[in-house]
Amino acid sequence: MIGDLALRSLPPELPEFLRKAEAARQVAEVAREPDRAKGASAPHDSDANAAHHVNVGDDLKIARGPALSALPANRESYDTALRAAGTNQYRSGYLPYAIIDAWQQVVMDFAYWRADVAGARYAKTPAERTWFLQDQWIREGLTIRDLGLLAHFVGDGSQPMQVSVHSDGWGNFPNPQAFTSTRLRAVFEGTVVRTKITAKDISAHVTPYRDCRCTIERRTSNYLTATQKDIIALYQIEKAGGFAARPDDGKVFVSRRLAAGVSELRDMITDAWRRSAEVSVGTPPIAVRDIETGEANGFDALRGLD
Repeated sequence: MIGDLALRSLPPELPEFLRKAEAARQVAEVAREPDRAKGASAPHDSDANAAHHVNVGDDLKIARGPALSALPANRESYDTALRAAGTNQYRSGYLPYAIIDAWQQVVMDFAYWRADVAGARYAKTPAERTWFLQDQWIREGLTIRDLGLLAHFVGDGSQPMQVSVHSDGWGNFPNPQAFTSTRLRAVFEGTVVRTKITAKDISAHVTPYRDCRCTIERRTSNYLTATQKDIIALYQIEKAGGFAARPDDGKVFVSRRLAAGVSELRDMITDAWRRSAEVSVGTPPIAVRDIETGEANGFDALRGLD
C-alpha cells in the first residue's frame, strides 16, 4: 500500500514511466521482495534480516551506543560502535543504512536513465541511438525494482516496533504503564491493516512534499526518530483494546503511520530524482548535466571501452 500510494502521488517532474498505474502496481509488488526472500539460508538471511529493523532504546540510542540522531557515517563504523557497546549490527539491526543505501541506488538509476534519454537524443549514429534506447528500457526495469526495495525499507521505518527495542511486546524493560508483553506485531501490521485500512484511509493523512534541505542521512534519522516517538502511543492504544478487542479505535493511528511511510517515500523519490541531475555516470565519469545538454557524448563511458 505504501509503495502503490507513493508512486501515485509523485509530482509531474518525475519521468512519465513512473507516473503510470502499472509502475505503481509493480513497485508495490516488488516492495514485498525483502520479506519473500527470507528463508534463503545463510549467508543471505544472516546478513539481510537485520536490514528490516533497528533496536532503538527509549533514550533514542542503539544499545546505549550510537544515537539515532547522530549515526556513524557507514555500516562499518556503526558496527564498530555497537561492538564497543557489547552488540553488533546484526543483533541491533541496521535499517537506517538499508534506507540510505537503497536511496543512493535510486539516485544512480535515475542518473543513468537521464543519460540514456539524452544519449538517444544526441546519438551520432543509428547504432548508438539503438543502444541508448535498449539501455533505457533495461534501466527502467532496474529502477522499478530498486524503488520497490526502497519502498520496503521506508515502509519498515514507518512501523514503530521496527524502530524500537519494544519490537513485539514490551519485553524485559522497565514497564511502569504495564504494557503488554504479548506478541503484538502480527495484529498491528497484519490483521488491522488487512481488515480495517483502505487506501482512502491512508490518503487522508498523506502530507504535501517537504523539502528538508538536508542530507539523506539526516532525513532518514529524522524520519526514524519521529516513528520511534510513537511507540508509547502504540502500546497505550493496545492497552485500551484499540487493536484487538476494538480495532476501530486504532484505525486512525495505523492510517497515520502508513501515511507517514507514503509521504516519506514520495519525498525521498523526488529528492533522488533531483539529486540525479548533479552526479556523474560511466567510466570515466561524465557529469549527467553535460550529457543532458549535449556537451558530452556518453556512449563510450556508459557502454564501456573494455
